[in-house]
Amino acid sequence: MRWIAGLCLLSAAGVLAAAVALGEFDVPLASVARAFIHDDGSDATFVIRELRLPRLLTGMLAGGALGLAGAIVQAVTRNPLGEPGLLGVTAGAAFATVLCMTYLNLSTPAELVLGTAGGIVAATITLAIGMGARLDPLYLTLTGMSVNLFFAAAIILMLVCASVEVNGIYYWLTGSLINRTWDHVAMLWPWVMSGLALGLAFAGRLDALMLDEDMLAAVGMRVASWRLLFGIIAVLLTAATVAATGPITFVGLVAPHLVRFGLGARASGHRVLLPLSAWVGASLVSAADLIAKWQEIPVGILCVLLGGPMLVYLIGKREVGGA
Repeated sequence: MRWIAGLCLLSAAGVLAAAVALGEFDVPLASVARAFIHDDGSDATFVIRELRLPRLLTGMLAGGALGLAGAIVQAVTRNPLGEPGLLGVTAGAAFATVLCMTYLNLSTPAELVLGTAGGIVAATITLAIGMGARLDPLYLTLTGMSVNLFFAAAIILMLVCASVEVNGIYYWLTGSLINRTWDHVAMLWPWVMSGLALGLAFAGRLDALMLDEDMLAAVGMRVASWRLLFGIIAVLLTAATVAATGPITFVGLVAPHLVRFGLGARASGHRVLLPLSAWVGASLVSAADLIAKWQEIPVGILCVLLGGPMLVYLIGKREVGGA
């Protein structure tokens, strides 16, 4: 595993350097190093510290949160094609944020809080309905899809009836890291770190949820309670991410499978799968955003373009079906 850690650190350094040095105008690596050490008041330092670095960290935190949430949802729903949006949280958070953009004039922190709250409300509806079936994975998946479709339709209706310019909102709805600030970083990192810590602390329980439910009940495990706990963790991670970046799809679905494909049986335990899924998710979003910078293409679209072929390849290798 040491070579994996070394490769992760090396790729992190490369992405960090490229993300802050490249853009509409390139910054020499010497200037990048100086900007990290102290603020000399130059334009290059301002661009790095106030524009590029917050954008990079927001993307990495968002991708990490989605990769982590995707691994959790796939275990809770026992669905290898599960992704965070299955619980309804993505459309709920997007609805609340679009409502703020369209009809309310709020500060960035307030908008982030309300967007996160919208995702939590949508997921609460899904989980409350699912409790009637003891959070049965299939029932939970179908309920979440219905809630997602409801809020997605509500977003379209709101934009059709809106009297404001909606092109920017449509752009945000595809997932975007443009104009991300330190407010977005400050809002995201506590959720990601807390979610990862809780996931690792209870990784054994998450492993157990993949086993036969009758056997778990026979040994006294409260399956519904643990599903609810992990569902809440995934909901909080996803809601905060959507509020900060818009709906970035596919990352939560494909990141866990890329880890399983790369490590095989060594990734069967969630103590390994969770942090590496977060890392792969962060890498995917960061790589997509590097490409997106040149034409300011929404990063969510590029994540689909990058993740789609990967998923098709994994299906061809039968890694997804056997996950």
